[in-house]
Amino acid sequence: MKVHFLGIGGSGASAAAAIAKAQGFKVSGCDKELKGHSPQHIKKIDILAVTPAIFSLDPQNPELLEAQKLGIPIMTWQEFMGKYLQKNKFVIAVAGTHGKTTTTAMIGKLLEDGGLDPTVELGAEVSKWKANFRIGQGKYFVCEADEYNDNFLNFKPDIAVVTNMEMDHPEYFKDFAAVKKSFAKFKSQSKKVIDKPNPKLINFPLQVPGNFNILNASLAYQVGLFLGIDKKIVEESLSTYQGIGRRFEYLGDFQRAKVYSDFGHHPTEIKVTMEAARQKFSGQCIWLIFEPHMFTRTYHLFNDFVKVFKNLPIDKIIITDIYQSREVDKGLINSRQLASAVNKKNTFYISKKELLKKLKNELEESDVVFFMGAGEIDKLARELLF
Repeated sequence: MKVHFLGIGGSGASAAAAIAKAQGFKVSGCDKELKGHSPQHIKKIDILAVTPAIFSLDPQNPELLEAQKLGIPIMTWQEFMGKYLQKNKFVIAVAGTHGKTTTTAMIGKLLEDGGLDPTVELGAEVSKWKANFRIGQGKYFVCEADEYNDNFLNFKPDIAVVTNMEMDHPEYFKDFAAVKKSFAKFKSQSKKVIDKPNPKLINFPLQVPGNFNILNASLAYQVGLFLGIDKKIVEESLSTYQGIGRRFEYLGDFQRAKVYSDFGHHPTEIKVTMEAARQKFSGQCIWLIFEPHMFTRTYHLFNDFVKVFKNLPIDKIIITDIYQSREVDKGLINSRQLASAVNKKNTFYISKKELLKKLKNELEESDVVFFMGAGEIDKLARELLF
């Protein structure tokens, strides 16, 4: 079968495409930054796998319209993964508002170290694999399970791991009750659910900082024991886990200031990551450069953002322009308003155009700077360094 991925540049879609190719599918793909979109891409394909945002953001996409005209099956890439790539596999799906990518990577490494040779799909690069996926020959398929658009309901896991639940994705969920209802359905279609780290909180040191990673590792630990992996192998695997791309990721030094990149974009993620940073860099000047992700999230969680920023145990906070992602700016909210509402001398707005100039002028030796957000902020961090 030939499958074409519309939006193959996305982190999850690119991993699914690579796994599909390894499983024998003929794969093609495009993205607005890669090849562009054309009805010609739809010729002689059996399935069009799309990024979910296409239906709301670009319903007149020429490839989508062409596939509809030709009667070619159209499905999200998550639906394709659940229906085809996970067929006859033992599926371990990791869901949660926070920590799902890290926990997926931990479990993938754990199964690899335990000799189970898993296939893994996740939304960040694992340095050992040099990719955001792993192709395995074993029966196990470990994947990240995203609640947005009810995407995780396309999976029927043998083991569902749920790290936590909070209100997020207000562009899709009406309220927290809707989030909980979606998670409950996900759990109900799973054979086994692991969602509480207690009473098995791990008691050995990790190489990744933060109490949240102890919770993530504790869930992965339970998965390992449930699958019958030797306890010593489980502990050794988790204690040597070194993290993934854009999760408290050290990029290098700029004028002897340490530069980190982090994917955090929810108030809770900012809070726990900066608390971990303060614990790690006690006594040093810590900067946070935050790029809000999506207008709806910034608008609906505005008070939560303000409360978190007011109480962060760090020295300087710069809030830069909102990354619109799959949305259109309706003028409801902007980053100046967020910085103004925090109303602290150490918190201010700077445009992305002016940001690097300010940092180059003001960063001092031994400072630590975190570029945080789920959009393009990582590119600015690398621009500063390279």
